Amino acid sequence: MCSAGVPNMDEWTKRIDTLDISLFDAIPSQTSPGDRRSLLAVQRAVARKHKEYVYLEIGSHLGGSIQTHLADNRCNKIYSIDPRPSQQPDDRSPGYVAHYENNSTKRMLDLLDGEGLGDVGKIECFDSDASKVGPERIISSPLIAFIDGEHTRTAAISDFQFCSKVISRYGVILFHDFFLIRPTLHEICTQLINKNVTCQPLKLEDNVFAIFYDPDLLKSDPYLAALYEKDKYSWFMFRVKAKLRQSLPDPLLAFLKKLRNMLRKKTI
Repeated sequence: MCSAGVPNMDEWTKRIDTLDISLFDAIPSQTSPGDRRSLLAVQRAVARKHKEYVYLEIGSHLGGSIQTHLADNRCNKIYSIDPRPSQQPDDRSPGYVAHYENNSTKRMLDLLDGEGLGDVGKIECFDSDASKVGPERIISSPLIAFIDGEHTRTAAISDFQFCSKVISRYGVILFHDFFLIRPTLHEICTQLINKNVTCQPLKLEDNVFAIFYDPDLLKSDPYLAALYEKDKYSWFMFRVKAKLRQSLPDPLLAFLKKLRNMLRKKTI
């Protein structure tokens, strides 16, 4: 039975399908309005195309990004992987440490259960690093995987490698804090290209980045399709610039940067 004031499952589905970002209000989440629209759009696209799906996330903390999937009756299984550290390193600056008070699975489940969002029994939790979870323990292949754990190069690559082993061939791997791990995402995408993996990387709104293993999924959703049309060349240009930085000598790079700035001034 739903708690007072909590919408029933059909109402939740309608609100997900209209990208109602207030669905994230029940449990605190370190996500912006643009992040939330992006996450809901992927959830909507996957649920509409496949009718039902499995969700996996790495780095759950309080369950803020789980809540919309818990309430979605099209999601029949949730995997949560989080070693539950009280603090962990972060690549935003040298020596930076992120702190997480009272970071426990019990607290997360109690919060989710207390909001009456759905049956928390469909959440299977692993209190460990993803690298220590055997892929065979993810019995149902996720169609959506969300990586929001330790924001370091080593951890992001490790978490992606795990997700790539268990994700459905038609799935989507999402990353949060794009601007913190942007060089790592470039590295990951370059590896996918070198391996001839069929996929479409795309920067979504604000701090979310996605790798779609089913590029047609982008065309099926109006919100995602609009983002793709707007930004389909941005990641390509980033890769080109990165390659130039690696291959061109520093004096030439400095000259090209100066020339670019001069041309910009002339167009103002």
